Amino acid sequence: MKKISLLLSVICLSLISCQLSQNEISLTTITPREMCGTVQFSDGCGESLDSSIAYGIALIHHMTFEEAEVIFDKVRSEDPDCFWGYWGKALSFIHPLWPDQPSAEQLELGFKLSQKAIKSAKNDREKAFGKAIAAHYTDGATRTEKARLATMEMALKEAYENRPADTEIAAFYAVTMLSTTLPEDKTYEKQRKAGDIAESIIKSIPDHPGAFHYAIHANDFPPLADKAIQVARNYGKIAPEIPHALHMPSHIFTRKGLWEESIEWNKRSSAASIKRIQNGEGSSHNLHASDYMVYSFLQIGKDLEAEKIYAKIEATTVPFHDIAACAYALAAVPARLLLEREFWKEAADLPFPRIEFPWNKYPQYEALHHFARGIGAARSMQPAVAKEALQQLIRLYDQLGDKPETAYWRTQVDIKKRAVEAWLAFSESKNDEALKIMKSSAELESSTDKNPVTPGELLPANELLGDMLLELNQPDEALMAYEKSLTESPNRYRTFLGAAAAAEQSGNSEKARKYRQDLIKLASPDCHRPSLKMVREKLEKVSI
Repeated sequence: MKKISLLLSVICLSLISCQLSQNEISLTTITPREMCGTVQFSDGCGESLDSSIAYGIALIHHMTFEEAEVIFDKVRSEDPDCFWGYWGKALSFIHPLWPDQPSAEQLELGFKLSQKAIKSAKNDREKAFGKAIAAHYTDGATRTEKARLATMEMALKEAYENRPADTEIAAFYAVTMLSTTLPEDKTYEKQRKAGDIAESIIKSIPDHPGAFHYAIHANDFPPLADKAIQVARNYGKIAPEIPHALHMPSHIFTRKGLWEESIEWNKRSSAASIKRIQNGEGSSHNLHASDYMVYSFLQIGKDLEAEKIYAKIEATTVPFHDIAACAYALAAVPARLLLEREFWKEAADLPFPRIEFPWNKYPQYEALHHFARGIGAARSMQPAVAKEALQQLIRLYDQLGDKPETAYWRTQVDIKKRAVEAWLAFSESKNDEALKIMKSSAELESSTDKNPVTPGELLPANELLGDMLLELNQPDEALMAYEKSLTESPNRYRTFLGAAAAAEQSGNSEKARKYRQDLIKLASPDCHRPSLKMVREKLEKVSI
């Protein structure tokens, strides 16, 4: 009982880090009285500033970077000799798990801040943190972000080995380790280690924001997702109005195909971002949550709800944030609405999204639009449009170049390029060629993994392979493709539908019944798709 009482006392003392008084800070973007979890921090730059520093660290852990930057600017203005003000502002420019990177200006300023931090360090702990931040920024302009993060990881690894009980060193080591994982590494060695570190922090500090956040990222993979279900269901409780904290649980729910829970958390995330962020409707937090919601609604057949979200995006008049999450959502949402429902002709005619957006900076996301048009055109017998879309994908593939920093996204564009090429060949009755190319697309997609910026592929390559095999009257092979797709992207409406058809055509009535039952269980009572009606009718005939 004494241990529990002591732990509760520590938590209550530490919560000041996320409950600063209104007099201490004035921001339009955050509400300081709201909880955001516990960061235990003291003996930094004096009692009057330590709560602000801890608050800024908590916001960094929630990846609420812009708000954290404001906090650390306040620390620097109040104490120009404080290490943590310089360190924290430099850290706020680094987004280790996001698909963006510091600008040239931020790299230059970050280096200056890191050097100032090192000169201000007063003890071994501050020197260890200073060494890690300097490792990122030293010669930053000449190295890729992956290389910068790798050197930062090594410095934090050394700090962690020297101070394994330091929860903040452990947390930042875990997230930096996750930032350097290889998408083709299916052993998930680093992810498992980072997840173990996060779990150990939770045992010590039951509401630590970084531990919750990084535990979800560490387990955001099909074989690992079960480990983070409870963490996902509790993360929002420690930060009930932080948009990104409310969104993060849906990463795990998406991996498990728990669509209703994903919808609920992303609704809360979207509402919080609009409420608390200036121009919240155009923020990356809102669009990121909206894309996840649209994906989830479409999997359960709540098509009108998905369309309403897109209508809100289309009606938005404030500028969208120039950031990867916005670029992805702006391209993905309209494409999803058509592809998931097999509106092939409409997909071929899909207008380019938000022409005023700086798409030249995001070729990998522009590719989503051309993929949708190419698949739609090929499957609605419009070869000229499909060829045009394929040429655009080739252009974007070439634009990404053969560079380490773009290798992942170049592969993702290649997967889509091959799929469009395959379906174009299929539309021209080049069946052997089409199947060969589609198989290569599926194999390539299975060798990598989705980036956290997306809830899932517009159409998984193995699902598209199943479609093609089904049309080629190869139901046994089609069923294997659909079932492989379900292991990578579970509880998808189209995959269940295809698997049921393939099982029926292959004479496997038991599996056909199972997948139809799965689809009916998956679909919302509000689902009115003709395909669901047909599935119900088939089940009724079998049961008579």
